[in-house]
Parts: sequence; structure tokens; C-alpha cells
Amino acid sequence: MSTWRKALVALLTVALLTVGTGIIIWVGVARDRILPQPSTLPAPDVNTPMPETGATETSPSAASVLGQVREYSPGALIIVVTPLEGTAEQIIVSEATEVWRGDGTRVSNEAIEPGLTIYAEGELDAIGRLVAETITLVDIEAKTPTALPPSPTPKPTSSSDDLAPEGMWHAEYYDNPTLSGEPVLVRTDKDIDFQWQLGAPAPGLPRDEFSVRWRGRWTFQAGGYRFYAYSDDGVRLWVDGVLVIDQWRDQSATVVSGDVYLTEGEHLVEVAYYDRTHNAQIRVWWDYRGLYPDWKGEYFGNPDLVGDPVLVRNDLALDFDWGARSPDQSVPEDWFGARWTRNLVFEEGGYRFLANVDDGVRVWVDGRLIIDEWHSYAPRIYVGYTYLDDGSHTIRVEFLEQTGNAFIRVWWERIDTFSGWKGEYFDNAELRGDPAFVRDDVAISFDWGMNSPGYGLPSDNFSARWTRSLLLDGGEYVFWAKADDGVRVFVDGTLLIDDWRDSSARLIQEQVTLKQGKHSVVVEYYERGGEALVQVGWALAPTPTPSVTVTVSPSPTPTRTPTVTITPTNTHTPTVTVSPTESATWTPSPSPSPSPSPSQTASPTATLTPTEDETSSVEQESAPHDA
Repeated sequence: MSTWRKALVALLTVALLTVGTGIIIWVGVARDRILPQPSTLPAPDVNTPMPETGATETSPSAASVLGQVREYSPGALIIVVTPLEGTAEQIIVSEATEVWRGDGTRVSNEAIEPGLTIYAEGELDAIGRLVAETITLVDIEAKTPTALPPSPTPKPTSSSDDLAPEGMWHAEYYDNPTLSGEPVLVRTDKDIDFQWQLGAPAPGLPRDEFSVRWRGRWTFQAGGYRFYAYSDDGVRLWVDGVLVIDQWRDQSATVVSGDVYLTEGEHLVEVAYYDRTHNAQIRVWWDYRGLYPDWKGEYFGNPDLVGDPVLVRNDLALDFDWGARSPDQSVPEDWFGARWTRNLVFEEGGYRFLANVDDGVRVWVDGRLIIDEWHSYAPRIYVGYTYLDDGSHTIRVEFLEQTGNAFIRVWWERIDTFSGWKGEYFDNAELRGDPAFVRDDVAISFDWGMNSPGYGLPSDNFSARWTRSLLLDGGEYVFWAKADDGVRVFVDGTLLIDDWRDSSARLIQEQVTLKQGKHSVVVEYYERGGEALVQVGWALAPTPTPSVTVTVSPSPTPTRTPTVTITPTNTHTPTVTVSPTESATWTPSPSPSPSPSPSQTASPTATLTPTEDETSSVEQESAPHDA
């Protein structure tokens, strides 16, 4: 190798060594500047859950929200929620978003609908929306408070010595799921609001199979409270030793709640929680529901509910059986009255209100009296009807006790199915607007006289509509209606009887050919004034019996007597010729199965009699007791 080549190789070697050394030094300095030194790392906080070694750290932009869905349509990009936990009110749903049920079942986003509670995890975008990676449909259950907690966890016992300052939680952490033995960690927690996920609550505790007990004192104003717990897995909550929430079981993240009424002052709240496996999280909070969250009960020392009440209290339900005793020492045993009021949310539809009382009762819905039985009477059940739209409605119940036993129970049912006619009753004569009430009528056979069809409806200037589907054999049918005042009958959408006018009771009938199967029948009726009556029925039209030709000669008097000629055909279908032209009418009898008869007069008399295989149906059952 020549001398100049040896010199070039040596020069390149020195240059490479110099560059490599510089890179190593630069990387070392940059690393020290980028990564914090051990002396600058913050010391662990006993209140801060520490992740396990090897666990993936959460991105600074990671977030979650627990909320109730307000607006969402399947396939839409955004879910609008009312947050219960977290701040995001809009959740972005993408094709990559996974949707799960609480039991771990994967579902499509079509399972999300308004009213559901969901738990979404993901990252916040620049304007505070949560871009969801996963969405869990959360089960919400309301628990009725019970006096004592079931096993296996005994009710915690506390003294003022082992509690944190007022408004803080004294927390005891156990390395087992049964709160057994001595706690591994005792500390003060400001809130019960933890999402440990797959990590442990603190050093020295396992990430699974652990439990916690919190105790704290809070000052409450008088009134009703709803306590909530959102947990994975089991949780229990006591107030002054009374179990309000009992959800002691393995479960995915679930919201449960319980209601309690508290007097003004300090009350002890205790929470027990355990985690079995996988995610671990727990949050507890409560809402004030007002001084009378249930029924505001006002009790009077007289049966007329006059003057100031002698007792005002919150009653959980209208279900009392005082017997011969008094509701309270401030109320007399006999000759007293009570009034309850409450706002309740209903879904749109017809409702049946029932009251079982001894003695008298009145029920108003939104100021409309639907049950009015203000008298002394043996125990019985009264029924009133109303139609409600979606939203909040005011219920008022008044009770009268004279002598003897005293009890009252009030409840209501939504009318979703109809075994007879769906009867819609309107407080006007034009079938206008929403009905005043809806009920299930066995038959259209009413004679109300000068009275009202039901509580809350006037005795004059009202109307009604009945609808029903009938299963009929094929053939010729006669439909008839008798009404005071107007009536209309539609069969399969065709107006068959049209007598929509003010008039006294009269009989109208029409004939129609129907195929075998179901047929829709609609009856409309209005009452203007005076008597109120409506009856509707139907039957297979009678088939005349074939006979020899009968000729009736006209009398010397003016030709008002018809000549009737009946000629049998080969198919045994009679041909009826009437001269002069007069239609034979069919008059229903008062019996349940009216028999038709000709309205014309002839001598000899030709009678049309239905055969044994013909069927008929006539509405003849009486109206309900309140009609």
C-alpha cells in the first residue's frame, strides 16, 4: 500500500473516533436534561393510588365520564349526556369505539339510547369532548332501605374516637375482601371517589381481593336524601345504622341508590366496599330531595280539613291501616282528615287510579277531580280514570275518617291492554284534543240518564270514542245503534251508521257484507244535553225461510198494504219482491240476543226467522259502578 493511502486511512479512523465520542457525550447530556433526576421526583402520597410495576401509565389526556344519555340516535357521531361523574357532556363515537354491557357482553352502538346511564373512557379533544375508546352500559338499581344488613358483612360499629373530622372519611383498608382482621392501612380520605382500575389502592395492599370501610359525620338539613354508589364490585351504605344501599356482590361498574329521610343535625354515614378481580372503582355521593320528597302529609284534627294541620310530615307511601288507633298522638282517633300532595313523572297514556278506604276519599290529578267519594261508608275500592301526557303531574289525595277503623291505600295502573272496547272520553262534544280519560269498557251499553259517564267528566256536552277489533264469520251483518244524541259507526274505516245530530233516543241499523276474519269497528258518540244513552250491537242478518208464493191482494183502502212474493231458487237463496218498495227493518229486543222481525204489516204475516247456525252479538253489559 502506498504511503498516501496509509495516511488517508489513519486520518479517517481518527475522524470517526472523534465523531462517535461526541455523539455519546451529547446523548448523555440530553438524557440528563430530559429525564428528571431521582432527587427531583415527588415523594409518594399515601392518598394517591400507586400503579403496579409494569403497569401502563395513563396518558395525560385520558378521561372518563359517567352520565345519563340525553340525546343519541344509532349511527350518530355524538352522544349528549348529563354527567354524573366527569365533566364531558358530549361523547364522540367512532367505528373503533367498543360498546359493552355491564355483564361483559360486546354489543353494537345501537344498544345506546336516551335514558340509559353509560360509562365512557377515552381522551378529551381540544374543545372538551370525550373521544370514546370504550363505552359501558351501566345498570342502575334503586334499593329499598332495610333495617339490618345481611351477612356476611356485620354492621360496622363506630365511636366518635375513631372518626375523622366532620366532613371527612375515616378509612380502613384490608388485604382481604371480607373486612376481616386488622386493617393494613388507616388514613383520612377527603372523598370516596377512586378509580384504581387494575392497580392497588396503596402500597402493601393487593390489586384484587381487598376491601375498605369508610366512616364519617356530616351535618344535614331536614328532608329527604338519595344516596348513590357507583362501584365495581360490592358496596353497602348505612346512615345512622340503617342499611340504605345493599349491593354486596361481584359486579361490573354499577350505579345503585337508596332513599332516606333525615332530621336536621349530624348523622353518621358508613360505607363498606370490596373488590374481587379486574377493575376496582368506587364513588359515593348524595342529593338533597327537599323537605317532602315523597308525600307531603297534612293531618287535621277535624274531618273537614279546615284550619291549620296539627301534623305535617313526609309519608313514603299512601298505604296506612290505623285500625281504631290514631296516625299520631297529635291526631284524634276519630273525626279527623288528611291531605297528601306530590309531584310524579308519568309516561303518556291512560291511567286507572284506585283507592281502598274506610271512610271517604277524594283524588285530584292536575286539579281535576277523578274520584269523589266523600262520605262514611263500609270499606270498598273506588276507581277513577285519567289521561296523562309525558312529564310531571300533581297528585292530591284527601281522606275522611269518622268513626271505627281507619285505613287508606291509593295506587294507580297504566292501561296498556284492552279486553273489551278502548273507551276514550272527552270533556267536549266534538271529540277534540286529548281525552279526559281512557278506560276498558266491556260493552257499549250505557244509560247514564242525567249523570256523567265518570269522575271528572260533565253530565252534558261530552263525547266518547270506542275502538275494537272483532273476529267475525263471513256473511251479511246488521249493525245497529241507539243513542241520545249523536252516534256514528265505522266498520273497517267505512262510515256505516251516520246519525250525528241532536235528538232523542232512536234506533238506526244498517247491513254490510263482511269476509271471515278480523274487522275494525269504531263508534263515536256525543251528548248535548238532557238524557245520555248509547247502545251498539250487531248480528248476522236473518235468512228468510223458503215457502210457496203468497199473494196478498190490496184492500179497498189506499194501497199502503204491500204485495209480497217469495220465490225459492234452486240454490235455496230466496228472492224477495216487495211492492210497493218498503225496506224490511230489524228491531233488536232488550234480551242479550235480539231477534229481527219485519216492521211492515201484511196479512197473512211473513216472518223472517234466523236459523240455528246463525250467530249474533249484542252489547248489553252494565256500565262500571262510577258511571
